[in-house]
Amino acid sequence: MLAALLTPWLACLLIFLNFPFISGIIQRLRLTPQKRRNHALEHGTIHCFFHKHGQKKKVSGRAKTDGFRIAGIHSTKEIREAFSEFLSLDKQEKWNMAISNRCGSILVIAQGIGIISLLTALVFFSFWQPSPPTVALTLGTQLLLFLGCRHPLGRLLQKHRLLSLDFEDAKILDIKQVDRIPLIENGPVYFVRTHVQ
Repeated sequence: MLAALLTPWLACLLIFLNFPFISGIIQRLRLTPQKRRNHALEHGTIHCFFHKHGQKKKVSGRAKTDGFRIAGIHSTKEIREAFSEFLSLDKQEKWNMAISNRCGSILVIAQGIGIISLLTALVFFSFWQPSPPTVALTLGTQLLLFLGCRHPLGRLLQKHRLLSLDFEDAKILDIKQVDRIPLIENGPVYFVRTHVQ
């Protein structure tokens, strides 16, 4: 009875607390073709950098319509080399490098799966008073779905909605050091302005 009374309020609270996440999903899934291309170039550049230098450094990026930000690589020469290496690959190798488990889309998918499964459980538990073993089984299943689906769904989302290799050629127009975003970016931050055709 108490669960039935609390469920609508808990559902509203979960939706309210996750509103920034929901709006972020909508924005991320509506990337322009140019931003999707630069997102692939950003991922590929970072992956090629890691391939050469190892993954000890914390490197991150963010795609824009006219290029991408890259944080944590200490020289423009290393950025140019990684960018060139990525462009030299065949299309399948580019996809293998561009689709990344380190992308923020994995976190978005994970949070989405978590929210949907919790809301589903709240509704389910409010209408049917399950036994403690059933609750444990339901929550355990949700945890397994969360852990098992976040990477495959995130990679699928990247390939079909967030990244694009639909270009003939790409080049770096210039690289400028820019201010870092506190608490988000580490080390020097560069904006890599690109020309993609």
